[in-house]
Amino acid sequence: MDLGTTLIAITSVLGLFVGLPSAILLFVYKITKNAKEKDKLKYQKEILELEIEKQRNQIKLLEEENKKYDAIIDNHNREAEI
Repeated sequence: MDLGTTLIAITSVLGLFVGLPSAILLFVYKITKNAKEKDKLKYQKEILELEIEKQRNQIKLLEEENKKYDAIIDNHNREAEI
């Protein structure tokens, strides 16, 4: 075998046993990384939705408390008029 043929054989073997598995592992790594990122974003969305619901409930609570104080003020004003 001459030097050119030997280099082609070595390059082919390296490409087959090093390059191809490396490309496959990189592809698998990217897929799993994207899946984890997707799950992370899904959980962040759920957290934000729960925070929004918490804020809505707090607003309802404040509205009810406001109604209570309005009634107290109205009763106090009625008693003051008498």
